[in-house]
Amino acid sequence: MKYYPLLLDLKGKKCIVVGGGRVAQRKVHSLLKAGALVRIISPNLTQNLKKLAGQNRISWTASRYQKRYIQNSFLLIAAVSDKKINSKISQDAQKAEILINVVDSPEESSFIVPSHISRGDLIISISTSGKAPALSKRIRKDLTKLLVPRYSKFLKTLESIRKDLKIRCSEPRLRKKILNILVDGSTSPS
Repeated sequence: MKYYPLLLDLKGKKCIVVGGGRVAQRKVHSLLKAGALVRIISPNLTQNLKKLAGQNRISWTASRYQKRYIQNSFLLIAAVSDKKINSKISQDAQKAEILINVVDSPEESSFIVPSHISRGDLIISISTSGKAPALSKRIRKDLTKLLVPRYSKFLKTLESIRKDLKIRCSEPRLRKKILNILVDGSTSPS
């Protein structure tokens, strides 16, 4: 296993996206959904990104990339169409020990962004370790269609039962046993 799978809490964390095109726009929207404080570095932005900047949902530095812009950031995404600039951003981030994702270049990244499904509190990540993103996307579509609606509903039910069990049952092992019986006995939740 090359990658260590984890989900990051980005709420209130300074995250920078270098680039102002459609790929950068997708990355910005994902970061905003996660509650990140997003700063974008680019001389130009898509109309959508300009709108977000105008609404103060993101901050925008209307400039080409400079190393000084990434100081004190938690996470960095390089989404520039010039591979040399992306490589420079990667090198600067790694020297500063900042998490870096260079879009379309896993070898220059300290992390990759998996395909994922998010329905309420249910999050399923799918990765081919950067080898076949199209396959990850296909698996995501299949899972979304076949399993996610049932399991996201089932999660809400289990959450409610678990809260109630914490109040009514003081024995952790018994609570765990009850929840496991519910989960194992419900192989096709409805």
